[in-house]
Amino acid sequence: MFLSKRRIVLFGVIGALAITIIFLPQIQYFVNAPDVNAIDFKLSSVDITNLSNNTNNIELLLFFDVSNLSGKSATTSKVEYDLFGDDELLGHGVLSYEDIPLNGRPQLTPGQTTTLKSSIILQPSDTNMDIIENLINNPSDSINSTRWNVNGSSQIESAFVIIQKDFSDVL
Repeated sequence: MFLSKRRIVLFGVIGALAITIIFLPQIQYFVNAPDVNAIDFKLSSVDITNLSNNTNNIELLLFFDVSNLSGKSATTSKVEYDLFGDDELLGHGVLSYEDIPLNGRPQLTPGQTTTLKSSIILQPSDTNMDIIENLINNPSDSINSTRWNVNGSSQIESAFVIIQKDFSDVL
């Protein structure tokens, strides 16, 4: 008999090897990481969302524009940053998508810009009290006249790879 069990297994193994060799460039494309140097984080705006005169706590909403100039799609699972106002440290923020499945996270599509929103609550301290008082007393003018900057890092993910991307920006 021409097609014995041994020959069927042999042809199956040879076929699987041939398909793997033929599709190896496509497999490598999906396994390789995107160029994180081509992914750019910019702080686009800072808005006051909640102002408490009793506790002097201020909740700010930060908007990050993330441009993906690489040729590969990616996503982010976590963004950590330090927020500075007029060169004074105001707080540490974390934007996490780690508990969301990969297909539900913000997509960083090649050639496009994605906006991420993150809120941070400013706690008054000796070093940042001047900025907090200015924001409480005159929120609209102070938000525009303050020199905002962020320093942080983000976890950039593609199909099989997670890479850390450091960023810094001034608004």
